[in-house]
Amino acid sequence: MHQGLGRWGWALAAVVCLGCGGGDEAAEGKGKAKGKGARADKATSELVEIAGPAPALLIGQAHFSQDAKPLPAKLVLLRTQDGKWGAEEISDPESNVFHKAIAWQGGILTIGAEAARLKHWTRGADGAWTAKTLWAPKWNGKFNRLRDLEVGDVTGDGKDDLVIATHDEGVVAVGQQGADGAWAFAEYDQRADTFVHEIELGDVDGDGKKEIYATPSARNNSSGESQPGSVWRYDCDASACKHEAVVDFTKSHAKEILVRDLDGDGKDELYVVREGVNVKQADGSMKLEEPVEITRQDRAGGAWKATTVAQIQDHQTRFLVPGDVDGDGKTDLVAAGFKSGLWFLKPKGDGTFEPSLIDKNSSGFEHATHVADLDGDGKLEIYVAADDQREFRVYRWSGTGWSKTRIAPIGPASENFLTWNIQNGTL
Repeated sequence: MHQGLGRWGWALAAVVCLGCGGGDEAAEGKGKAKGKGARADKATSELVEIAGPAPALLIGQAHFSQDAKPLPAKLVLLRTQDGKWGAEEISDPESNVFHKAIAWQGGILTIGAEAARLKHWTRGADGAWTAKTLWAPKWNGKFNRLRDLEVGDVTGDGKDDLVIATHDEGVVAVGQQGADGAWAFAEYDQRADTFVHEIELGDVDGDGKKEIYATPSARNNSSGESQPGSVWRYDCDASACKHEAVVDFTKSHAKEILVRDLDGDGKDELYVVREGVNVKQADGSMKLEEPVEITRQDRAGGAWKATTVAQIQDHQTRFLVPGDVDGDGKTDLVAAGFKSGLWFLKPKGDGTFEPSLIDKNSSGFEHATHVADLDGDGKLEIYVAADDQREFRVYRWSGTGWSKTRIAPIGPASENFLTWNIQNGTL
């Protein structure tokens, strides 16, 4: 294993298994499919040149040579117009992964790792993308990674802040922009051997002010064996942020959380995706002792209480994405399993969700998933990076079943990929 991969060993092992089946028959049997699942692949026409600003997917990736050497960070832009798609790439040799990219202030905001870089990319008159570095932190740990990013006012001054999760010194950073346009970052809770995987912002207590929710855990295990972790809540003002523990897991941890008002009562809820409990066997294989569990965390009287709302029969689920994807006026969830497939979670009306498979043949270590209406028909589509199948795809609900369209290949075939995130914008 190339030294630069660090704790990505488990992830890369999954990536190298290109073409491995994404289905899990036991999991499929538990799903009560709405319709008959995704119909057979429908390919788009060949990628074309898309001129001018257009609806786009921003896709952050890490890619590796066949001998597992990390290559420069890659951002894929997939633009769509009149049913056609075009592709463009941005590369950054200062980092070996773009963990996330968002449309921001007339350009693109990216977070990178090895080295940790927060950059704002803008397109010049010549069509070339250039970047301005907004933050370049370095800690004393083995890694320097910016892992997740959210934008929102958490300090209460009416201006958007940048909130960033990091590896592997446990830092949660809150950036504020000064009058001169420069960004200054306050760093909280630096701890050795601590990975913060995700940030979510929202107003769970209903006081009109957003809180930060973060997912610190022990260092990732390259074997895939579970490590303990927590979910923390941060309350901030203009000068400081303080945290409290929402939940502590001893047998596993959360890499995915969601803060959103799903029940329509006007107040956000906190949903936590606890990874499956993986136990290493004597032969080095992983045994799944407990599946992925999705809980809603409610705070009452100063204490947090967990309610299980769904389970996924898989080792991990790294994307839980909200949206009314079947057009019935209710907010659903789309869950992306590691190997079990792409799942549709339908609200049952009692706060829980009924899982059914959209596509058992969609999988990947992260299995990056996003929901948006890029074709402008007023209906949400599901966009997926199926890394195992080497395809970017879009899924649509027809009223009786799911259709699946191949947008573009994940390539080239001479490299291995990890797709970390998908966002959308007009670029």
